[in-house]
Amino acid sequence: MSFSRFLLLLILTGLVVPFSGVAQRSEIWREKPGTWLLNGVVGLTHYTGDLSELGNLGHLQVGVAVNVAAAYRVSHQLSYRFEAQLYYIYAHQKYTRNYYNNLSFRSLNPDVWAGVQVDFWRVDDRYRAVIPYAIAGVGITYMTPKALYYGQTYSLAPLQTEGIHYKRLAGIIRYGLGLPLLASERFKFHLEGTYTHVLSDYLDDVSTVYPDRSNFGSLAASLSDRRAELITIPNQPGEQRGNTGRNDGYFILTGRLVFIIITPGQRSYRRQIGR
Repeated sequence: MSFSRFLLLLILTGLVVPFSGVAQRSEIWREKPGTWLLNGVVGLTHYTGDLSELGNLGHLQVGVAVNVAAAYRVSHQLSYRFEAQLYYIYAHQKYTRNYYNNLSFRSLNPDVWAGVQVDFWRVDDRYRAVIPYAIAGVGITYMTPKALYYGQTYSLAPLQTEGIHYKRLAGIIRYGLGLPLLASERFKFHLEGTYTHVLSDYLDDVSTVYPDRSNFGSLAASLSDRRAELITIPNQPGEQRGNTGRNDGYFILTGRLVFIIITPGQRSYRRQIGR
């Protein structure tokens, strides 16, 4: 063998071995049934309810959310999802056509939920670089509506501003769509949008009508009807305060960093090397 041929063979060997090693590692970490994944999430929230106004793009009143999640792939198109989240939402009527009522709230709430992720195509489809998915599930949230009043923050639920003691633990129904954008061997980045129906109309502490405030304490009366801050005539008992025909909810748009914890291929590889 000539020196030139030997040199060419050496170069080709140097190229093929690393590429084959990369291909082997990629195959080990490829998602298959039995794969576990961990998600770290940061997102933007938007509340919908009695104090918001549909289509008011000039005042979206955007909050934030942080989330941790685990997923288990059952099949090439189905995964189970388990998530815990902390989300901040707020709204003020001064940005709506009901500005004269002057109601507002802010809330930092936890929620947990479990559900399914359904991929539009099989994740092992080599002819599709991007495979969007849909999610749906149920869970619970704990509502903590508060209001800012002359520089102080007050919890609204204990004050019973509508004369009603409502449950602060509420069920939720969540659904949405996701789109994978970037991927490496073990990391992925997804953009995901969801809407959460809260099975309560008191996420914002507003639901029905203005109560009779004659037996209220001064703070509860002031936060039940806040027209006095605008120096206008107070609402009469029985006048509409909220919209009883629709429960509250919130949108969340998230960026999700997905980390592949373990796959069947990786388990098999560890057994082969005796670890």
